[in-house]
Parts: sequence; C-alpha cells; structure tokens
Amino acid sequence: MYIVLTVIIFIEMLSLFKINNTNSEEVLELSIPSLRGKIFDCNENLLSTSIPYYVAYFDTRFFKRFYNPSLDFDLKLLESRFGVKIDFNKEFNKIGEAYDIDDIKRKIPSNLRKFVNISISSKRISLLNYGMDMIIGKVNSSNGISGIEKVYNSYLKGKKNGKIIFKFSGQFNKNGTITQYIPPKNGNNLKLTIDSLLQKNIYKLATKAKKKYNAESVGIILMETKTGRIKSLVTTNSWPDYTMGYIEPGSAIKPIFYAAALDLGVISKDSTFLCNGYIYPEKNLSIKITDIHPHGLINLKKAISESCNIAAVKTSDKLVSKFGKETLYKIFKTFNFGELTNIELPGEIKGILKNPKNWSKVDWAYLPIGYSIGVTPIQLITAFNSILNDGIYISPTIVLDSYQKRYRVITSKTAKLVKEFLRDVIENGTGKLAKVPGIDILGKTGTSQIKPGNKEYMMTFLGGFSIKDNLYTGMVWVRNPKGYGLSSQVAAPLFSELIKVVKDYYTKNENYIFVTPGIVPNVKGWNLRQILVLEKFFKIKFVGKGIYVYKQIPEAGSLSNEITVYLK
Repeated sequence: MYIVLTVIIFIEMLSLFKINNTNSEEVLELSIPSLRGKIFDCNENLLSTSIPYYVAYFDTRFFKRFYNPSLDFDLKLLESRFGVKIDFNKEFNKIGEAYDIDDIKRKIPSNLRKFVNISISSKRISLLNYGMDMIIGKVNSSNGISGIEKVYNSYLKGKKNGKIIFKFSGQFNKNGTITQYIPPKNGNNLKLTIDSLLQKNIYKLATKAKKKYNAESVGIILMETKTGRIKSLVTTNSWPDYTMGYIEPGSAIKPIFYAAALDLGVISKDSTFLCNGYIYPEKNLSIKITDIHPHGLINLKKAISESCNIAAVKTSDKLVSKFGKETLYKIFKTFNFGELTNIELPGEIKGILKNPKNWSKVDWAYLPIGYSIGVTPIQLITAFNSILNDGIYISPTIVLDSYQKRYRVITSKTAKLVKEFLRDVIENGTGKLAKVPGIDILGKTGTSQIKPGNKEYMMTFLGGFSIKDNLYTGMVWVRNPKGYGLSSQVAAPLFSELIKVVKDYYTKNENYIFVTPGIVPNVKGWNLRQILVLEKFFKIKFVGKGIYVYKQIPEAGSLSNEITVYLK
C-alpha cells in the first residue's frame, strides 16, 4: 500500500516540480525512503509504526531566475499560509510539512507551484501512554535512542531507500513515463510479549494504589511462569526503575535462600527454630537483628509463613559454618543476583551483591533477610519465578521468540516443597490479604527500611496464581506508603487487586470486537489495528496523530456508515 501510494504521489508531484523548457528531454529521480519496521504487542495490536511524511521546500535560486514583480503578491500569500518568511540568502527554504500532501498543495499559490519541491520522509508514531513509552522508546533521525527501539535499532531500521525515475520529453507539452522503479527495503517488524490492553489496566491499578497509599511510587510486573515472557511492565516513576533501580527486598528473598539451604541439606522440612524475637549474629558486636515479636518454637513452614528473621539468620549461620561464606555468595549468584538478566531494554543495572572479601562481619546474617543486597525488580521476580517454575531459572523477555537462558537452580522436589510453604503464607501467614476467592495463590511479603532509623519502607509482594490454566508470576513494590509499616498491609492487598485485574481481563473477552454494520460502535479507547478492522463495515476518517481513539463522531449507537475518529 505504501509503495502504490508513493507512485501516485510521485506522479502528482511532477506538476509541482520545475521543468526547464529549454531542454527537449528531462529525467527526474525521486528517492523513496525505506520505513522503519512496525512493533506489535502479543495480540498484534500496533504499538509503533512509521508513516509517510511530506516536507515542502521553496527554491529561491530558481525563483530569482524567473522572478517578476507580479509574483510578489503570491509570495506574500505563500508566506502567510505557511507562517514563514522566505530568506533569499538561502538556496532552499523549508516552508512546511504534513502527513497529507494535499495539506501542502492547497497552500501553494498556483503561480508558485513550479518553485516548490516536495520530498517524502517518514515519521514514527508510537503508543506512549500507560508506561509504554519506557518500553517502546523513542526514535530520532531514524535511529532508536531509548527502549526497545534502541536495543533493536539495526533490526527495525529501514535497510535501503528505493527510487523512481521518470523520463519525459517534448519542447513545450511534455509527456513522460516511469522508466525505472526500485522498491525500498523496509525494516523488520517486531512482536513483543507485552499485552498492551492488559498493560493499560495494570497501569491504572498502579496509579490508583499510589494515590490510595499516598506512596512515592508503585511498580507491578506480570510474567508468564513457564516462559518468562513479560505481559506487563509498569511503574509510576518517570524512569524504568524495574531495570535501572534497585531495592533491598527484605523477607521476599527468604524463599530463595531457604530453597538453596534445603538442597544443600542445611535444613529439612522438619527443621525447627527457637525465636525469642531477637538475635546477635556476632557475639562480640552489639548489632541486634529483631523480629516484630517472638515466635517461640516454630517449624520451617511457619518460619516462612510468619516471616521469621531469627530462623533465617540461624539457618545462614549453619550454612556458613558448614560450607563457608563463598557458598552463601554463590547461592545468590546462581539465582543471577549481581548480574544482568539481559532483558531487551537499555540501561539495565546489575544491582549490588558484594564479594565475600568485602563483606562486613554481619553481612552473612543480613543477606538471607533481604538486606546488604540491592536487586532490581526484574532480577527479583525472575529469581522467585524459578521456584514456581519447578526449580528452573528462565531469563525474562519482552520480545517473542528471543533467546532466553534456562538452567536448573534447585531440585524439583525442593521447588514443590517451597511452593507448599508459600501457599501457607496466603492461608495462614503474612499474605492473607492477597487472597482471592476461588483462585489458588502462593506468595511472600517483603518489607525493608529505606533508611536506617526512619519510618520509610519499601514494601514488596511476590506471588504466583493461575487464570484459565495459565500460570502467572507477579510482583508489586510500593515505595514509602505513608502511615504503613508492613508489606502485609499494603503490597499483599495490592497483589490481590492485581489478580482480580488479570482475571477480569481474561474472562471478559476484552480482545474481541463486536460490530453491527450500520450501527456505530463505541470506539473510544480502541487502537489503530482495531479501527482498521472497521473499514470492512464503515468509511473511517482519521483526525490527529496517535494510535488510540479519544473522541468519535457520531456517537455510539448512531445510524451511519461513516465514522470520524480523533487520535492521540
């Protein structure tokens, strides 16, 4: 369609080009720009595309060559219509640009048409709402400068421009033909794992939660458990903190540590711990690690469900005594902490995982309770997902059919056991407020103090659930909710809301479009791909730039075969 349109436009443009009547034969060559590839979401909804764009230039040198005073009025009219002032010291003056060539043509006085050249370029239009701007990124001068546009720049970028050569002859009445046509080689299309409609709903949930808890920021990630494919990647921050920022995860990291300790034989499912509410990890130091309250004598299941710090520190003490600090360090390395996940977004950081040579005397005690370590949200959900995925680590991705690392980090037997413990967190522990009736949920809360001594907290919840036989792993994190001190009060109920959003989305058939020809549907919020389907039934007129419809004429329910849609 783009190629056919270009040929038609080229023929129309011949009337605008200058033709030197002193020669009996002329050859004009027009370059056809290659377009950047399109980006789609997992449901083939269009997220980013390049469209033809027209730029008009006034040829001052040619104008001066054929100047006569009768053209002065037309020149002022041209300047007024385009809102420019012609600089006769320049060979060419850019006077205007438009998506529709007719918008340019109608502004050019007929006597000046031969002095105006129109070139064809392209512009990138992308979905930038609901956090998609940080995923898709931006393009400048045909190159991706952020997001997926940057990472896949060479893949998406147009490969080679095409051209049309038009030869015409005759002294006064010139006739011409196209003598050569070479089509452009456009860039490759890319399909993401992101579900843009679900992303929209989850972004709204995050912004609602930020307001509800009076928090500095809220983030949510949704991943397919078995594939590592990211379905939604949301933050209310103005920058992608899910890959470029790190947090101390608090107790959310405990299941990962306990799973490794079980595999190493340091503890068993029948292990018990005596919790007095505090412990001094180093007898010669006054540093004390505390719990909210003493738990007494508890087993491993209860230690996890009630998030007992003392049990985790005692387990780490046994592990380090038996295997050394290097083994504790390797546990976190095995789950890819301190390393890039290599998700297809620029600027990802490794987080912080110090080498044992640089540990303080008590770092071995703080690591298992989620301190003395800095992890990115994408690292944390991916590591946690290994437990839900039968003990297999799979690197996260936002691009379909991309390469992903897969390797076993814990045994299948241990993964199954820890999942039972995580289910008890929801039924009897700190995750009770994450419950959704009728859905099997497992998860873990995590609370960490942002700065020692203050009452600012990072609250996280990691969990898994099933919707329509599909397994999902989710993570929510809330920075500094005012008036709250525990993740069980904030992140757990937010995770419950996340499950409800996902459930509603997949059970209400939001991907289906129902149309009765002749009766105008409500298309507000639809994207370009959905609107284009309507061209089978209606004549569609587009107004504005963008991908989503924010206004329509006539209103839904009207009897009409035509619809005007306004895009943003």
